[in-house]
Amino acid sequence: MKTFIIISVFVLGARASPSLTTCYEDPNLNGYYVTFDNYAPDLYSYNFDDTIASVHQTGMWIYYENYQYNLSPGKAYFVHGIGVTVNFPSEYRDITSSLRFVGSLEYLNADTITFYEGNSFTAAEFFAVGDNSNFGQMTGRISSLIVTGKSYWTIFSGEGYTGDRLCVGPETDHDVGPNGEVLDLGIYPAMTSLGIPDNSIKSVRKGCWSGRKIQAPKMKVDGRRENGAWGRLF
Repeated sequence: MKTFIIISVFVLGARASPSLTTCYEDPNLNGYYVTFDNYAPDLYSYNFDDTIASVHQTGMWIYYENYQYNLSPGKAYFVHGIGVTVNFPSEYRDITSSLRFVGSLEYLNADTITFYEGNSFTAAEFFAVGDNSNFGQMTGRISSLIVTGKSYWTIFSGEGYTGDRLCVGPETDHDVGPNGEVLDLGIYPAMTSLGIPDNSIKSVRKGCWSGRKIQAPKMKVDGRRENGAWGRLF
C-alpha cells in the first residue's frame, strides 16, 4: 500500500533551492516518500537512510552511499532534469545516506559554478556565482566541478586570477521541461578531463578570459530523455 507522507526538509546553514527531489522507498514511485528541497548530509536523521529506490525530481541531484557526500569513498548516482522520474538500478537501491543538489538557490538555470574537493563531486564544495580570487580553505583542493546556466567560466592555476588559465562551460547537457523550462550543465568529474593536474585550481572569474575552451566530457548514462539524464558516478 502506498503511504502518502511528505516532509519538506530544511537543513540549518545549507542553501534552499528551486530544485526538488521526491525520493521513494520502492521502484516506480511507490511506498513511503520524502521530498527534499535542500542538502541532506545524513539521511539517518530523517529516518530515510539506505531507503531510496526511485525519485521524481527537478534540478541536478547527487545521491551518495555514505554520509557527508561520500566523505568516505562510496558509490554515487546522479540525476538531472526537469520533472524527471528515475528508478535506480538494483545495485544503487537502498544505499543512499546523503544527497545534495547542484546550482542556484534562486533560479533553476542561473549561472553558477560549484567546485568539489573530491573526484566525481564528493566531499566539501565551494559554490560561486561570480569572481573569486581564491577558494579559502579549499584553495588548491579542487578535484571536480559542475557549471549551470549559460555562462562560461575561467579557472586559474594561481590565486588572484594568475597563472595558467582555461575556460569551462555548460556543454554536457541541455534539459528541456514540458513548459519550456531549461537546465544547462557542464559536468567535469575530474581534473584529468580538463587536462590539468588535480588540486591545481586556485581562482575563478565569470566569463571566458582565455583562448582555451575545454569541452565537458560526455557522461556515461543509464538513461536519457529530452527532460533529463541519469547514471553512475562510482
